[in-house]
Formats: sequence, C-alpha cells, structure tokens
Amino acid sequence: MSSPPFLHGCNYAWSTDGSTAFYALDFGANVWGSHLGVSTRRSAVARDFLEMAALGFTWTRWFVFGDGRSGIVYDDRGLPAGTDELFYEDLDAGLEIARDAGIAVDLVLLDHQWMFEGLADRIVDAVTGEVASASLPYGRSSILCSAEGRDALVDNVIAPLLHRYGPAGARADLAAQLGAVEFMNEPDFVIEEWEADVSRKVPRPLPFLAFAECVARVSDLVHAHTTAFSTLGGARVRNLWAWDDPSLGLDVLQVHSYPDMRYPDRDVDIFGLPAASHGLRRPILLGEFPGNGAEQCPSWASPPPTTLDAYLEFALSGGYVGAWPWSFSGTDDYGRLPEAPLRRFATAHPDLVNPRCRFLPGGSAWPRLH
Repeated sequence: MSSPPFLHGCNYAWSTDGSTAFYALDFGANVWGSHLGVSTRRSAVARDFLEMAALGFTWTRWFVFGDGRSGIVYDDRGLPAGTDELFYEDLDAGLEIARDAGIAVDLVLLDHQWMFEGLADRIVDAVTGEVASASLPYGRSSILCSAEGRDALVDNVIAPLLHRYGPAGARADLAAQLGAVEFMNEPDFVIEEWEADVSRKVPRPLPFLAFAECVARVSDLVHAHTTAFSTLGGARVRNLWAWDDPSLGLDVLQVHSYPDMRYPDRDVDIFGLPAASHGLRRPILLGEFPGNGAEQCPSWASPPPTTLDAYLEFALSGGYVGAWPWSFSGTDDYGRLPEAPLRRFATAHPDLVNPRCRFLPGGSAWPRLH
C-alpha cells in the first residue's frame, strides 16, 4: 500500500449525552439487558458528527465492541455466536451519520479491556430462564487464548461485519465510510511477553503469536471484503517495530503517545521524531495523543506543554499520515479539544480539512453545538 495523504481526524471513541459515557454501548444491546445504541440516540450522534465536520475533521476513530459488553451474542460456553439483532441497526446508523457528515470511520473492534478481570456479564439459567449478574474473573481472555475462541470471534462476528460493508455486501453503499479497521486498541497492555507493559488488571495475558494470528486473519478479511485499510492502535512507541512484520498484513502502523514528564523512561516521546526516523516500512499514523495536555490532563499525569497546533504541524511536516487527538467526546480527564488550534490548521491547510469546516471561507455557518 502506498502512503495515504494526510488524514485529518480525531478520536470520537464513544458517544456521550453529557453525563453518561457510552463506552462500548454504541452498537447493539448490552449485557445488562438494555439497548442504548446509536439508533436510539441518532439525532444526538448526528450532531456530534456535524460538529466534527465543522471543526474540519475528515476521519474519526470509533470503538465498536470495547470490552465485549454490547453487540455480541455468546453461547453457553461463553464463545461468540454472532451479533445481536440490534447491532447492525446501530452500526448502519452510525456509518450513515458519518456519510452525511463527510467523515470516514476507523472502526476499533476490541479494546484491551476485553482482557480485564471482573468484566460484567449475565448468566441465564437454562431451566428457569432467570437472569443473574456475573463477574468474569479473567475477563473475556478465554476467547482469545483458545483457537476455538479466536475462530468463533473471527468467523461469527468479525467476518460478517466486514463483508456487510464491502463492495459485495448488504450495505455496499456505506463501503466508502468504512475507512479503516483495527482489531484491538492498545494491545501492548495484554501481550504476555511484554511484561513491562502488561496491565495489572489483566490476569491472563495473551501470547504474542496468538494475538498476531488474530491480527493477520482480520487484515486478510479487511483486504478481501472491504476497501478499508488495516491498522492497529499500539500504545507504546518502543513496540512499534513489532507491528511492521509483513505477516500481520497491516497497511498503516498506528501509535499512541502520552508522554509524562514524571516518568520519562516509560516510553519514547514521539514529538520531534520524523516518521522516517523509526526505520519502518509502513506509513505511520499518530492515532492518539493529548488534545490539550497543557491545560487538561489527569491529576496523575504531567504531560509536556506540547500544543495541539504543534502536534498537527509536526505530524504533517514529519511524514506521518495523520495525527488524531484524544478526544472529541471529552469524557475523561483529558477533556474536549480546543477549537482555536483547529481553526489555525484549517486556515493554513484548507485542502486537508472537511469542506463543511466552518473556518473555511464560505464554509459551514453551523453554530457551535457544545
């Protein structure tokens, strides 16, 4: 794959109504027996996408299954049997919304929290039909740690999804909105061999070879059934080399960077390092970084005072294929994105932003929605 043009995007990640963060709830019914997906809040999500377009974004990154709490039907062994009856109603709606805003979507299938201990679940008594709450002591790690589980996830959930939005699928009209696909967000925290990075909340890490098998299979499906590119949201700059292996089939390498001045040895600060300096064969996307770290960040972090202006101009001049700040929804301590740097970027690079951008001459006159 040749290097794509600069992709001006952001992390939507998940929707919010201002009080509830709908993490892993945007698509399908959930394990608590309710449905809070996009189709139930379509006008609110559409307003978000119109606002992203008005800010100039042409791409956004959106989590799908997250930790597995919504959208997937599990059999009596806890293995994925397919998607629930509401899942595609929500995903169709989401991609239609993106189409109407002129935004391509990077769908992040799983989050590394899929492997966290104590995930919520529910158990249905086969005799009485009663539903009881449950907590999964090893998260959903058994699915990825067994060949049978990986087959069930890929064959029953992921393959049908990708086929649906490909040129030969039932919603081929939405193929252009499916711009990229990621198997997992920040897998560095669940890889068994990467002991320094494995999260303490992951009691059963996944061997790299098992994870690599999943990535390769998903990449093959992306290439066979869609017009999207395959990527992966790596959490560590120092591990970026591992995803450059051609057997994984990734088209674009993606890395996240949250430098902390109190812990400078935790990872390399990518700011100031041109893409070519990594010595990798594939184009690189800066997929997450603090959107306003100097002004908004968690109490436990001390990011350097690198502004959104600086990140965007550095990524563009440094040969990266995009720089997607965290986050539009602003549901964590990093907060929402500042508007002024996006105005300056649109003014300096009008050819890279959404034509609906309100900062362009003759651009959208939509009022600010938040």
